[in-house]
Amino acid sequence: MLTLLMRLRAPMMSWGDHSQFGHRDSRREPTKSAVIGLLCAALGRPRWEPVHDLAALKMGVRVNKEGVLQRDYHTVQDNMRDDGGKVNTTLSDRYYVADADYLVGLEGSPELLSQLDAALQNPHWQLYLGRKSFIPSHPIRVGVVNLPLLSALQQAAYEHRGRKNRPSQLRFVLETTDSTDTRQDVPLDWQRRQFGRRTVATEYHPLPEVVCTFPN
Repeated sequence: MLTLLMRLRAPMMSWGDHSQFGHRDSRREPTKSAVIGLLCAALGRPRWEPVHDLAALKMGVRVNKEGVLQRDYHTVQDNMRDDGGKVNTTLSDRYYVADADYLVGLEGSPELLSQLDAALQNPHWQLYLGRKSFIPSHPIRVGVVNLPLLSALQQAAYEHRGRKNRPSQLRFVLETTDSTDTRQDVPLDWQRRQFGRRTVATEYHPLPEVVCTFPN
């Protein structure tokens, strides 16, 4: 089985999955909808085109560095209502994750993963991490490796630079069919904002003494 690896690192990122109106939440690791949206931007695939092929990919996340959850308080004046009228002021709490570092893996067919890897190398549109102002601080593309999802995430190189101590283990969030942790972040229709559900398991795995350095 092949796995596409991506490195998501930036000063600020946002991974909302059940935001409503004035409350814009963020999870502590990338959502599947955000990752698929990033891939659609790389491919140049517009919102009205289907994403069933991307949604079927099995996803896992290795948290290289846990971020800090932060909150911005926003006020928006002259906000438009659905009926065309205006609201004087709209209040909004917007959350984001600061200074985090993730390794994301997607397991699937060789043809699709090769297409996605080429798109990440030469993206059609600007890539960002949850919001248009949150641009990556590190190249996203890592490459396609001939390993199943968990092994690829475990064996990928860990960058220890700038950190006091090398951790003994890292947090993994992996798609599975045997879990009670349900996430409604699988895009079905971007235009209608319809999302399906998946289940994930959170695990902790030790870092191997010898890791693979995959070429960019």
